[in-house]
Amino acid sequence: MILSAGWRLRLAVSAISLAVAAVAAEGAFRWIDGYRLTSWSLQQAADTPQRSIEIDRTSRTTVPLAPGVDPAWFDLDPAVRPRVPIDEELRVRAEAYPEDSITPFLVFNRRYVEERVCAGSDAFGRLRDVYVFDPVEPTQYPTFRHLPHVNPPGWFPTNNFGWRGPDVSPRKPAGTIRIAFVGASTTVDAFGVPFSHPELVEHWLNLWMRTNKRSYRVEVINAGRTGIDSSSIAAIVRQELAPLDVDLVVFYEGANQFWPGQIVSYRFGRLYRKPTTAERTLLIGDATSAAVRRVERLIDRVRGGNGLEPLKPTLTVHWPEGVDEQHPDTSDRRLPMDLPRVVADLENMRATLEASGGELAVSSFIWLVHDQLRLDPKRHREIYRYLNSNYWPLTYAHLRRMSDFQNRVFESYARAHGLPLIDIARSFPQDPDLFDDAIHMNAAGLRLQAWMYLQALVPIVDERIRSGRWPRAASDGVDGPRAFVPPDRQKVVLADVRRSCR
Repeated sequence: MILSAGWRLRLAVSAISLAVAAVAAEGAFRWIDGYRLTSWSLQQAADTPQRSIEIDRTSRTTVPLAPGVDPAWFDLDPAVRPRVPIDEELRVRAEAYPEDSITPFLVFNRRYVEERVCAGSDAFGRLRDVYVFDPVEPTQYPTFRHLPHVNPPGWFPTNNFGWRGPDVSPRKPAGTIRIAFVGASTTVDAFGVPFSHPELVEHWLNLWMRTNKRSYRVEVINAGRTGIDSSSIAAIVRQELAPLDVDLVVFYEGANQFWPGQIVSYRFGRLYRKPTTAERTLLIGDATSAAVRRVERLIDRVRGGNGLEPLKPTLTVHWPEGVDEQHPDTSDRRLPMDLPRVVADLENMRATLEASGGELAVSSFIWLVHDQLRLDPKRHREIYRYLNSNYWPLTYAHLRRMSDFQNRVFESYARAHGLPLIDIARSFPQDPDLFDDAIHMNAAGLRLQAWMYLQALVPIVDERIRSGRWPRAASDGVDGPRAFVPPDRQKVVLADVRRSCR
């Protein structure tokens, strides 16, 4: 059928009208829902972080202050570290892998690379080559570290050891107390925030020193790395921190070996589907269209979604026989999840530090989850995704139960060995506006976390100084860890590794 010129004109006008209406509707939805009008992808307007900071300051007032702490310090920041210009090699690397802002700039343990490649893993994505280091121990741990003195796009500037924070002298200066934080992404913190929580802790501890007439200096090392497990953390303590004469290491990790689904079963699970807002690719345009996101929320609302937990199948928990849930025996190999390995790695850290004159402190781990948790469909979208996609179909109540049990294991281990326990999770607010997802905090949440750590660390530091235990002199013959001996920026081609596999 051949359309007349008049009909073709009417169709063209209709198509243009529909397109204009769609653009106008999208702009209106973005304005109403608080998204930027000028970006292709959906980005929240700048007023959301300010709201979180206001909530954070309110929460701060409920934290009991340690002796000698001035509440005005809460708003004080350390000096901003200068940005390191990206060199030509890393600039080319960033352009070659625009979809991956992290992996191309990591330095991997050569053994880890060989094991992953020969096992057929896709751990390195599209990378053709990777930076490597030769481990000082014949293991794949730690699996990676960061390049020193670089600042790739979207990153924090790294120091002389590749850590987040200022440079650290290989030999501890006189009158210096060294405290290190170890863990994974919740220790190194979001790459884009101005300061990680250990950097804030260092600044405030030194304010406490000066205000309270202590003629010493505190160095706080952030040795965290995204995605690592307790075995890598233990290796970092052995290979990198103990040779630096650290006085205290704070362990904070509880997500990368958190496997609460191991001890549950459920029936008719196929009848329960994840909510659409927990599935990024269910509808085309999810990441770029406010209108599409409204359709998703409408679908959820029809299915009963209102910010509360979606409908899930009834779970049956198969608790390990003989394991005391309220008072766990940390030597019990029947502990659920991967807790026996975590405890073994904690013991390795404790023994390593004891031999070098340092101490281990264990922190409880913060999870934002509880039964009847209500999340705003817009502001807390990523939290909702995290809980209802990563852990589907586990209930909020079960996640809370298992995170509490994990923290009781940490507490039992610390008490059994006389270690400082920093129970930060017990009183940290279950406020979604302090979080990016269920375990990672935004800048406001990180500031509150640092403030709570300060109150816990001040009495420990004060007691060690009064007893004469701190500061400790640098050990004779110790001039830093062998783990960082050059050459730097060695690379291996993954195809060559693959050809060498047996």
